[in-house]
Amino acid sequence: MSEEKIVEQAIEWMLRLELPELTNADRAAFEHWRAADARHEMAYANLTKSVRQFDVPRQLGATTEGLRITLQQRKSRRKALQRIAALAGLSVGAAALVNQVAPIRGMNADLRTGTGERQAFTLADGSVVTLNARSSADRWIDQSRRLLRLTEGELQLQVATQAQHPFVIETAHGSASTLSGTLLVRSLAERTEVVSLHSLTNLATLNGQSGQLQPGQHTWFSQGTIASIQSNRGNENSWVDGYYTAFNAPLIDVISALRPYRRGVIRVEPAVAQLRVSGAFPLDDTDHALNALAATLPVAVARFTPYWVTISALA
Repeated sequence: MSEEKIVEQAIEWMLRLELPELTNADRAAFEHWRAADARHEMAYANLTKSVRQFDVPRQLGATTEGLRITLQQRKSRRKALQRIAALAGLSVGAAALVNQVAPIRGMNADLRTGTGERQAFTLADGSVVTLNARSSADRWIDQSRRLLRLTEGELQLQVATQAQHPFVIETAHGSASTLSGTLLVRSLAERTEVVSLHSLTNLATLNGQSGQLQPGQHTWFSQGTIASIQSNRGNENSWVDGYYTAFNAPLIDVISALRPYRRGVIRVEPAVAQLRVSGAFPLDDTDHALNALAATLPVAVARFTPYWVTISALA
């Protein structure tokens, strides 16, 4: 028997064992199947481990029967089963799904937002910081300093003019500072992105590199490098109004902007990750945005539950 067939049988048993009408005969048949071949036991054990990923979605309303209905509605059941089986090979656990609902990082930060939330905060000096979804920052505002430490995500800062002390935004890679105006700062794992909207912004990396952005310019920096400076296209802060605006951007960038607004996982297969996209996508309605992508690109958007979406090439 092929490995694919064994995985399909394991999936069928996984679904069948959770149905309320399960009989003793059904369970005995399952035990007989599992003992009949060492590959059966291994496939079922791997699948069971994978399916723990769905524990959080079930608590949020997803059901086993709903998963079964989703599978049955596919035009090709075999293709759907193969996609579900692929989950067993992923290293995404329940903790990752919990983090998608309530961000674990930044739980104790002074300022924070959850999945699908944007919020503006007025600081003690009169500056206004707006956090994008799933973002967090700590603040130190007093007579001697004005400082935000962005620990995760993205912010827009409208700086209240104060001649004595620049406003500094720190990240894991360095800092951006300005005396007045508006700028955007986004913290990523490998780098920090800075967009100067209406400010003269000074940049400093942890390893001592320095640079400056004029109003209408943007760049990124790592701990030791500042990238070349580019002119803004406009609408870099459209997320403040609930939209992500793409200008010939790779699909993976659009999905990265949607992920903080969706409770669950969005996977993008490498074959389609670099497809070019232009348009404005609503952040507060990710299903609408995903449907728009499916309508304009040669991709298939498969929803296994509301909490697990895969984007792949059309068959």
